[in-house]
Amino acid sequence: MKVTIVGAGAMGCVFGARLASAGATVRFVDVNEAHIEAINQNGLECALDEGRFTLPLTASTASNAHGQSDLIIVFTKSAHTEAAIASVKHLIGDETYVLTLQNGLGAVEKIAHYAPRTRILHGVTTVPAELLGPGKVESKGKGKTQFYAVTGAPAVLSAIEQLFNKAGLETVADEDIEEAIWTKVIFNASMNATCALLDTTPGPLGDTQAGRDLAGTLVEEGAAVAHAVGVNVDASSVHAMTNMSMTQHRNHQPSMLQDLMAGRQTEIDDINGAIMRAGKEAGVETPVNETIYRLIKIREAL
Repeated sequence: MKVTIVGAGAMGCVFGARLASAGATVRFVDVNEAHIEAINQNGLECALDEGRFTLPLTASTASNAHGQSDLIIVFTKSAHTEAAIASVKHLIGDETYVLTLQNGLGAVEKIAHYAPRTRILHGVTTVPAELLGPGKVESKGKGKTQFYAVTGAPAVLSAIEQLFNKAGLETVADEDIEEAIWTKVIFNASMNATCALLDTTPGPLGDTQAGRDLAGTLVEEGAAVAHAVGVNVDASSVHAMTNMSMTQHRNHQPSMLQDLMAGRQTEIDDINGAIMRAGKEAGVETPVNETIYRLIKIREAL
């Protein structure tokens, strides 16, 4: 299978490395010239659970990528989705499927401007990944990937599921993917955004009753919106996820916190902002999500 990874960040590199090791023909498309040059000159240096190794992979900017793909996987930050997919529209053929495993809501609508909905797949992943520098990626520990087609149940679902599992990426083609996507969005709205706003990791947040109450309220608001739009999210499961984050991943730096520390735009628009907008459309009030959203937008502008 010919696979193009759009967004060769930490997650994109881990997926690309594993898929290449499983026999897929993989290339990366990114905007980071130093990262592209390092991969092309030295290969992708990988530090995975099974050991350290280097893969001779290729990377380029979108304008220098040629030839259509069987599968395009989008791993850019949510705010860059439309620009990224527009830049690789020449790689999308009549037989190409586009898979988004990004954070947040709304990626499908952006991708649908350039690919038919019948060829769009969406999902979530919890695979751990960290970019150590140009051309260097690390992944320690296991994660799970769930995905499904936006419409229908094309035969390609089984082929992708088999390829991902062969690559050591525990993957399930899950008909209830909307529930999985909303569950992750609500978890991120609760933990990712609050840690970013308070400049802390999950442990100290969970050490205070106020922190636990804040996270819990965000979960309840998100679950109420999900139910209103017809997605049966189990709020108790999300509460359990937040508790695990506070106790077992005390020192983890969430992506939004990393973004603010680096002076980058966060994904708040497609996480708490998406819950807020969906709530307004469904007639469900989300005052705490809206407050967190506005405060993060202020932090971004400072």
